[in-house]
Amino acid sequence: MAHYLIDIRLMGSVKHQIRSLSNHLNEKFNLGDKLVVPHITLAGPFGTQDEAKLVEDFTRICTGLHAIPKYEVGGYGFFDETRVVYVTITPDETLRQFRYQVARAITPYCSLRDYDQDSADEFKFHSTLAMKLDWLTFQRIKWYFRGQESVIYRHHPLRATLLRNSRILCEYDFVQGRMLSRAQAMSKATRMRDFDILKVWDDGSWEEE
Repeated sequence: MAHYLIDIRLMGSVKHQIRSLSNHLNEKFNLGDKLVVPHITLAGPFGTQDEAKLVEDFTRICTGLHAIPKYEVGGYGFFDETRVVYVTITPDETLRQFRYQVARAITPYCSLRDYDQDSADEFKFHSTLAMKLDWLTFQRIKWYFRGQESVIYRHHPLRATLLRNSRILCEYDFVQGRMLSRAQAMSKATRMRDFDILKVWDDGSWEEE
């Protein structure tokens, strides 16, 4: 069965900050394949037997938004039970409700995990830095982060992405207000159009890749 994931791809300055931090952790603690691509998970991984409805519901909820979601990147957090290290994400109310609406819509026919079905206020937004760590490495990283400065940044989530087996199935561009195919999502021209629009907004969200 295919595995699906709905997330926000980090772009611009915040992506580079988190990727640099991940690389530093790898060099210091030799984490290898325990690192992840910078993103904010909204739902998944999960399975479904109705991909067409999944795409339909994802598109409907994305296009129904009347405001562009925002979030702040902040300090560091840890999931002790699963030994995950992450950067904390503080969503605005638009992003909080968007994530909840997506989860509520797809729950009847998708195998969401318990935490994906958390309420809008209880869900913990985060960007994973490292996962599946052994106990000792996890404790060492927790101690290490006690002296590290936080990643402070406010950024627009330019796109929400629906992936199948780690490949983009489709991606909604909040700035342009349209759904993108995989080819469009990967297009440099499409990305530059986003940054041109954000430059006009002039709120600091337009740093290029």
